Amino acid sequence: RLRGNRDLGGLKTAADRTDLRDALDEFLSTGKVNAPVRLEIAASWHRSMASALHPDRLEVPFASEPDTDDRLVRAARPVLDRLVEDLDFVSMSVVLSDQSGRVLDRLVSDRKLETQLDGVMFAPGFGFGEGQVGTNGIGTSLERGAPFMVTGNEHFVGQFTHMACAAAPIVDPTAGSVLRVVDLTCPVDSSHALMLAMAKRSAREIEARLVSGNPQADRVLLERFLRARRGSRGALVALNGQVMYTNAPAVRLMRGVERAVLWDLVASALVDQRRGLLHIPFLPAGSSLVSCEAIEDGGELTGALLRFLPAEPAATSSHPRAPQRRPRRPTVGWESLTETERSVASLVTEGRTNREVAASLFLSHHTVGYHLRHIFGKLGIDSRVELTRLMVERTTRGLLKSHNPP
Repeated sequence: RLRGNRDLGGLKTAADRTDLRDALDEFLSTGKVNAPVRLEIAASWHRSMASALHPDRLEVPFASEPDTDDRLVRAARPVLDRLVEDLDFVSMSVVLSDQSGRVLDRLVSDRKLETQLDGVMFAPGFGFGEGQVGTNGIGTSLERGAPFMVTGNEHFVGQFTHMACAAAPIVDPTAGSVLRVVDLTCPVDSSHALMLAMAKRSAREIEARLVSGNPQADRVLLERFLRARRGSRGALVALNGQVMYTNAPAVRLMRGVERAVLWDLVASALVDQRRGLLHIPFLPAGSSLVSCEAIEDGGELTGALLRFLPAEPAATSSHPRAPQRRPRRPTVGWESLTETERSVASLVTEGRTNREVAASLFLSHHTVGYHLRHIFGKLGIDSRVELTRLMVERTTRGLLKSHNPP
């Protein structure tokens, strides 16, 4: 909490030190944006102008009366109430919007600020998407798919320049899509860089509340996923036998993928080791190589964390990349087979079907088929008959060696 400090302290940014309205006027005349405008703000100004908006006109659309009994609103309300209580010493509003930018809920205790917000229609039912009212915390955060803060003259429309707003998306951990947005808005003179941190923290708390009723194993999985997501820029997936969580970059990759099939592959790969690289053939080209890490609770496997790797990572600097360690296991031949693949091969050569093998090894028949294709590739064959022949030959050689030692 920030209690005890009656003044948050002004946020001294380029937007406060420089009249950005001159830069905006130049942009409207020439189409060029010069310093000190932030690149993210410049991009937002371009989008605002492309939406036929004008800095001197404010037309906030009214969408519809929000449903305040919505499940997500109910999950968010305790977090927002606590945030308002923490900020009762400063003139600041706490706002919840939907994924289109429509305001669903607004909590503000300062009567003067409430009047100011009403004056710009920043109230439940009105739309604040970037394409509707230009650069603003909620709309620009939605456009970027990430937390964002807009201060004073960085706003595209002039009527907002006396405000500062920091917004953070609330993301569905199971799908990676934006569900809602938390926004903090206050007079620009009272703004502080911590506003963005508070919005982000509140969004994460609401996400956790959405899945708080999950079983213990799922909560462990979710907590590990949320920690990994904070420092991840690429596609990230966490899954187990019951649930799958994805960040935004992974949504497209997971489209059409059956969680049960993916989990069977991952779980079988983690039998022999708790971390390693895994090739998943049914994912989009260039994204099929993943770093697989086991998630455990009390020594028991409760899930896995998958980080998707590019097929051909581009060099990020002029320095040569350190050579990668070669895998100890050979890539072809009998010695290249994992323990699971050897078990599958042994059962297949006994004449069992994929479903029968799956039942014996507690896998799905899809996973058995996946392992069988890998076995064929490593042994240079393409049929069960050839696999049986090779198995017989290998067994025969082993018997001969045991009876005729060197």
